[in-house]
Amino acid sequence: MATLILRDTHRALEDKMKSLDKLKNETSIKIRDAASHGDLKENAEYHAAREEQSLIVRKIQFLQTHSPFHIIEHGEIETDQVGFGNKVTIREEGKDEAEDYYLLGPIEFELDLYPLVVTIHSHFGQVIVGKKIDEDFTLDIEGEETKFTITAIEKISEKSESK
Repeated sequence: MATLILRDTHRALEDKMKSLDKLKNETSIKIRDAASHGDLKENAEYHAAREEQSLIVRKIQFLQTHSPFHIIEHGEIETDQVGFGNKVTIREEGKDEAEDYYLLGPIEFELDLYPLVVTIHSHFGQVIVGKKIDEDFTLDIEGEETKFTITAIEKISEKSESK
């Protein structure tokens, strides 16, 4: 199954992957240079560079685990009910202020592109998908049923317009 991703996020992911690849190459040079200093058993510079490269490779592999991607264009995002690519304003019963949540995927969450990202596959995300404005829902939070109301559904702003 393809991972849903916004077009802007896909561009940001490509930039991040290029940056990580560049960093990986730079770290390879550090490893080679440190190895040229002799005995590797007690070469802290060598071991630090190897560990740094290992972390970079894991980050690259982690980001790649989300592929293949299904790119969502801004024009495809609907606002008649909660779905992927929405900024959803939700008010918890008994609270004066509503909070905005961004219903997105794991890549938007990983890249920290939006505040309060709720992934579409999370329990909270699954509960709000398909809800409409003024529709209520309840969640069990720490053993208590808590009521919430959807107060607004908007398209997430394109990155050129936000942040």
